[in-house]
Amino acid sequence: MQTVIKKTAKHFRLNNTLLKSAQTILGAKTETETIESALNEIVYQEKIRKFIEQTGGKLKFEGLN
Repeated sequence: MQTVIKKTAKHFRLNNTLLKSAQTILGAKTETETIESALNEIVYQEKIRKFIEQTGGKLKFEGLN
């Protein structure tokens, strides 16, 4: 059974240079795909951070920076 993903149209004013840089880095074909990929990445990083936190500090999270 497939999960239905509800999508909502939004209007944003974004830095075009930053958007194009992210698009190149992520290898996204469209600007929408770029934004969705970036959002997925930050959610993934938070899950990893919480997992590491649950290990009692045995692992260290430094993020992408």
